[in-house]
Amino acid sequence: MKFKKVHIQRWILLLILIFVSKTEGITQIQTVNSTKIKYTPSSNLKWNMFCPVRIHIQDFAVTDKYTDTASGKVDGRFLDLANLNYGVGFYQNFSKKLAMSAELMFGYGYISKKSATADDKLKTWSQTIRADLYYHFYNNVMQLQPFLFVGMHGTYKMGNIYVSTPVGLGAKYMFFNNNAMITTQVGYGIGLTNGIRNSVIYSTGFYLNMKRNK
Repeated sequence: MKFKKVHIQRWILLLILIFVSKTEGITQIQTVNSTKIKYTPSSNLKWNMFCPVRIHIQDFAVTDKYTDTASGKVDGRFLDLANLNYGVGFYQNFSKKLAMSAELMFGYGYISKKSATADDKLKTWSQTIRADLYYHFYNNVMQLQPFLFVGMHGTYKMGNIYVSTPVGLGAKYMFFNNNAMITTQVGYGIGLTNGIRNSVIYSTGFYLNMKRNK
């Protein structure tokens, strides 16, 4: 019996040693893998990306609700008081702090005017050109980078051009070895032409580097 107990103890000890060695091996592999996937910022500060998807919403809910000359849709739902756009464009990075983007968009929805006619209350198709200038105020080595922005946003609808200047903040997230990027931002749009009201402008975009980084 003593002989069997000694052998059983040795086998248990051997199994423990094998388990410990395997665990250490797995830990080392995980450490190496985590080191490999650590984010590395691009050393090239001048780069550009193509934007196949830019979603843009110009919302007039706040300005319609608190003005006495609203277009008559104060009680509407979120997208009932907005112009929804889809566009394509590009993004150009200039330095650690500065960048810009521009898009051509097609939209459908509602635009609020200070002196609205019956036609202005209708939802119709529109075309929009948007350009933004970005200032990255935080460390550029971060994978997620916040920014401030100012833009110019012009919409052509039913023979009129409505221009707004959005000012706000957002963030961009780099991934796929700096070959892809997602941006999201929100700004307050100051109406400039044809009596367009001020608005809140939301947007998000997906960008791809056509010249892949290795």
